[in-house]
Amino acid sequence: MGLDLSYRRAVERLTLAGVESAPLDAACLLEAAFGIPRWRIVVNPWGPVSCAQSDRFESMLARREAREPIAYIVGVKEFWSLPLAIGPRVLIPRPETETLVEAALDAIRSGVRAPRILDLGTGCGAIALALASELPRARIWAVDRSGDALRIAGRNAGKLGFERRVHFLAGDLFGPLRTIWQGGGFDLIVSNPPYVPSSVFPSLPTEIVAYEPHEALDGGPDGLHYHRRIIEAAPGFLNEGGWLALEVGEGQAPAVRSLIETTRAFGAPEVRQDLAGRDRVMLAQRSIRANG
Repeated sequence: MGLDLSYRRAVERLTLAGVESAPLDAACLLEAAFGIPRWRIVVNPWGPVSCAQSDRFESMLARREAREPIAYIVGVKEFWSLPLAIGPRVLIPRPETETLVEAALDAIRSGVRAPRILDLGTGCGAIALALASELPRARIWAVDRSGDALRIAGRNAGKLGFERRVHFLAGDLFGPLRTIWQGGGFDLIVSNPPYVPSSVFPSLPTEIVAYEPHEALDGGPDGLHYHRRIIEAAPGFLNEGGWLALEVGEGQAPAVRSLIETTRAFGAPEVRQDLAGRDRVMLAQRSIRANG
């Protein structure tokens, strides 16, 4: 069976399975299974394939028919142009989270030359490693409760050469820092916390509900359980003039803004929109106390 026939058959099967991105997903699976760039399907669609390659492709195709996310099947997801290893029980980074990275960079680049950064709920390390790639003088601490996530994040840091600048800690939000942090504070705290309201979670696509870790997505009754905890504790870990950058879900920006304002520890919060025009990031600077 040639590449062209394999591709057309895969598109048909994925379409019947209800996969909206069937053509793109079929091409991704072909690339991963046969170890070839996608353009070869166009240039040489009748090229021969081995039985082993066909068997691997069939296995991957069946997994996608069952609505398993592509990232788990191929084992990698690109974020901020970085190839990141991904595995089961680890949240898949989304393109819209790059808005959070952009906002964090805009804030921190205008301040400290060698910033100290904290990433809460790091998952596969996407945000921390993206910041490390752009800020060679930064020192970054990244926290997560999941041992599976931290193992993959550490592997990603090693492959990218950032293992000496990004330090991974196991624990719940600020928990591990309360016992190991000695003096000073952070210039930036960044987080993409769980923010899906509990009642909404069951209605999400099968790819999310059946495969991605619930604890990395479920933000409690109103989706803001973790935002409240982070915003309440953040002033105690931020230097004066330091920044807090939080990703928010659709419609949550006004409530998160109110939570930040209630602390009286920050200046006026700023909202950033993603490429789809949705409010995606809330950015706030720690107030600087007047001398005397």
